[in-house]
Amino acid sequence: MNDNRIKKIVIVGGGTAGWMAAALIPKLAGRDLEVELIESKSIGTVGVGEATIPQIRLLLDALQIQEQDFLKHVQGTYKLGIEFCNWGKLGDSYIHTFGDVGRRLGVLDFHQVWLRGKQLGFHENFWKYSFNDRAAREHKFAPVEKLGNTGLLGIGYAFHFDASMVASYLSEYAAQFNVKHTDGLIKTVKLNTENGYIDSLLLDDGREVSGDLFIDCSGFRSLLLGDALGVGYVDWSHWLACDSALAVPTENTGPVLPYTRATAHTAGWQWRIPLQHRTGNGHVYSSRFMNDDEA
Repeated sequence: MNDNRIKKIVIVGGGTAGWMAAALIPKLAGRDLEVELIESKSIGTVGVGEATIPQIRLLLDALQIQEQDFLKHVQGTYKLGIEFCNWGKLGDSYIHTFGDVGRRLGVLDFHQVWLRGKQLGFHENFWKYSFNDRAAREHKFAPVEKLGNTGLLGIGYAFHFDASMVASYLSEYAAQFNVKHTDGLIKTVKLNTENGYIDSLLLDDGREVSGDLFIDCSGFRSLLLGDALGVGYVDWSHWLACDSALAVPTENTGPVLPYTRATAHTAGWQWRIPLQHRTGNGHVYSSRFMNDDEA
């Protein structure tokens, strides 16, 4: 009988995606599974501040990583939501928060009650009923699971962090599972002549890396899925006009805010992500309406 079990997984590309996979797979699958990650020091990662959603905490739970230790090593801050500025009209802003808004009333979710009230002439702002919204505007946070005996859950939160530091942190974590870290450039992807699947990777120094399962974390380059297997990107440009971005870090000049800020402009939008040691800024735009020099 043929043994078709996966015995070795090869991950192509480092960064947060690659090292999240390299840390999580052996943690969940066990040490009998061989894992190798290939990345090249000559190809830099996008070392920007990253803003996450609350599901990032599930990753830390699965890895049994303490939040405080994680945040200390990645210059992380807490994120309670996203402030959207100028998306309706100039001067408008609101914070789209995490966590619950209002309280379920019987069989009805709160938003259904609020919408009915709006139809009847009740015009209170929806976010007024968000505990996260109040905490964000007061620049306060506490990891509270429940609000006393109110029946309301506590603050829902995620993190901002330095992406390159997260990759480094998780690479050290993965080392305890003997994840092999290979520095090299992939020159050729060798495909199986019978089924067309990937058999091995040939590196620029002549080394050949084989495996049973290959995970492509090479980003926009898409070395395995795109170049080798011919799986193209799905074109969503008719829905998503923005196709270009610039990232620029700056020094912190004020209090560290517990939320991401997204500000609309004439050809796209800008992000602002507060970290402990700096602020991550990004300029996202459509090349149809703004050229690189203008950006």
